[in-house]
Formats: sequence, structure tokens, C-alpha cells
Amino acid sequence: MDNFSSYRGNRGFNWAACIAGILMIVAGVFLIAHPGKALHAFVLLFAILSIVQGLVWLAVYNRLHYFISFSWLAIISGILDIAIGLLFLYSYDAAGLTIAYLFAFWFLFDSISGIILSWNMRAASGFYFWINFILNIFGLLIAIGLMFNPALSALTLIWLVSFWLFIFGIGEIIAAFANR
Repeated sequence: MDNFSSYRGNRGFNWAACIAGILMIVAGVFLIAHPGKALHAFVLLFAILSIVQGLVWLAVYNRLHYFISFSWLAIISGILDIAIGLLFLYSYDAAGLTIAYLFAFWFLFDSISGIILSWNMRAASGFYFWINFILNIFGLLIAIGLMFNPALSALTLIWLVSFWLFIFGIGEIIAAFANR
């Protein structure tokens, strides 16, 4: 008895995965080739997302104010998100600098958290503790370097997104051929 007969009928080349993979790789190449335009695209994306999030907060308030006494926080969050989104749309330079610093602070807080976590786990595994501790110290040094050089921080963010697009783009192309 052939248990895989229905599966064989669904086999073939996955064009959607192939096209998505190619587009991801092209986007990754574009980001590396044009980092300034990539940063502007990030700023525009964050501005739009911030405005939409602000509108969502205002809509949430409309439903929450009947049930929660401190729902006025939703109005404040909504107004701040919309204001930040409009500021990002108005000043790409200030927004790019903000994104660069946020990226550096993300590395900083993640590295500090990793150091604290590894320090608390030192009794469980000496080898894991030292490897994790040393890697998080390197992360902390990188974060400090990124904080003092926001242009490098923005460029690093663009490179990371580019490499992510490359990796997942290649994965999608491989997946397109996997069902053959």
C-alpha cells in the first residue's frame, strides 16, 4: 500500500517561494548597495508603524474607558506614537539618528542582560558560563562602540537586515526546489 500517493500529487516546484527568495536577495543587495536609501526606508517604515500604532491606541481607549480606570494611558500613548511618527516623517536625519541609538541601546541592554544571566548560571555549567560571559562582554564593547558612532550603528543595522534577507532568501529558494 502506498501511503504517500496523495503527497506525490502535491509535489512540484514552488514558484511563490522561489520568487520570494529572489526578491529577498535583491532587497538585501539593494540595502548594501544603497545604505542611505535603506535608512530612509527604515525611517519611513517606523514612521508609518508609529502612526498606525498611535491610531490603534486611540481606538483601544474607545473600548477600554468603560472598563479600566487608567485607560487614559492609551490616549497618551496614542498621541505620543502619532507625534513620533510625524516627527520621523518630518525629519529623516533626526529619525535616522534615533534609530541608530535605539539599535545601540538594544545591543547594550541585551549584553547586560546576558552578563547577568550568565553570572547567575555560573554554578550550573562552568564552560557555558565562561563562553556566554565572554561573548556578552564582546557584545557590551560593541554596544558602547555603536553608541559613540551612530553612523556605524545605522550601517550595522542595515548590514544585519541585509544578511537576514540573504539567509532567508536562499532558504526560500532551496524550499522552492525541495518539493520536486
